[in-house]
Amino acid sequence: MTELTAHELRVLELVAHGYTHQQIADRLVMTAKGVTPTVSRAIRKLGARNAPHAVHLAYQAGIFRRQRHGDHPGFNAHERRGETPCDACVQGELDYRAKQRHVRRNRNQQQETAA
Repeated sequence: MTELTAHELRVLELVAHGYTHQQIADRLVMTAKGVTPTVSRAIRKLGARNAPHAVHLAYQAGIFRRQRHGDHPGFNAHERRGETPCDACVQGELDYRAKQRHVRRNRNQQQETAA
């Protein structure tokens, strides 16, 4: 397996996240026609059959780190990316908001008792 360039890694990472060639081109300020040969080189270098197989092999080889919930920024990161937040992140956000309400209530009660 030949080593991937930084550009090939970045493009393959975006493929792994489900971006289309046009979306990758827009994010990396290049043409969509330039994305295809980059993906093809990465596929060839990894000895893969296609792009999804290349992503799989990259994870197996440790090139990409698997993300589990708790390993990524969460609800706000999904929203910034324009994604629908996953169930675990939605629940995490709800738990966070409930905790913040509880903290505010306790603080208000303490202030009222002190006054």
